[in-house]
Amino acid sequence: MGETRIYYFSGSGNSLHAAMEIAERIKPAKIISMRNDPAVVSAAKADTIGFIFPVYHWSLPEYARKFIERLEINKNAYIFAVASCGGLPVNALNDFSQILEKKGARVSYSGVHNNVASYVAMYEPFPEPERQLPKAAAELEEIAGDIARRTVNEPVRKSVGKEIMRCIQNPFVKALPKKDRGFTVSEDCVSCGICTGVCPAGNITRKDGKPVFLHHCTQCMSCIVFCPRQAINYKNKTQNRTKYHHPAVTAAMMAENEMDFN
Repeated sequence: MGETRIYYFSGSGNSLHAAMEIAERIKPAKIISMRNDPAVVSAAKADTIGFIFPVYHWSLPEYARKFIERLEINKNAYIFAVASCGGLPVNALNDFSQILEKKGARVSYSGVHNNVASYVAMYEPFPEPERQLPKAAAELEEIAGDIARRTVNEPVRKSVGKEIMRCIQNPFVKALPKKDRGFTVSEDCVSCGICTGVCPAGNITRKDGKPVFLHHCTQCMSCIVFCPRQAINYKNKTQNRTKYHHPAVTAAMMAENEMDFN
């Protein structure tokens, strides 16, 4: 059996959890954060290649898009994609399919993983995690089973109606990289460095032990939801909201660039 590589982008841990569960089902496999340099983590020799990503503002996250565009892949591999979302994947999987087509490759399998939606800058997590997580786990088991059997399904077709709906979000999405100017850091910060480790876009460095934001933010909110002191917030919007991340995913897991499943 050839090499299996699964690339993931994750802010709340939902997509990382999905990557780990699928890798466990089809091991041996390596899961790789899209935080890595694509040139260093090539999939040119892999015969099974997976991509797992959240849907942000009805789109494939721009950071993930750029990673996938630059990644070298085996065009003849079994390639799967799983989009994690709160119920509205819109055309994110079609975005992914189009990237592969430009590389001369084709998606073998696409799946939607309905999970807890969490954008703490705007709303409380929904559906309620206690209700949604068991459903998400059952759905993920089905998806992982399909992938283990190397199921092939029809590529996701673009919905013109949903694309029109998504256009409403375009100005907001274009402004995302510099929205980190709205982050605040309180005196509760103990300079633990967790925010730097969990950021999937490498957008946080530290100065005098405190986080500094570099203005290529994806607004994943990982820095807020994993901060053990709740010292990072977004303007005055997040202080009293529930800080959700997947309960099976730790900050240490989020900080890993690669994990092997044997």
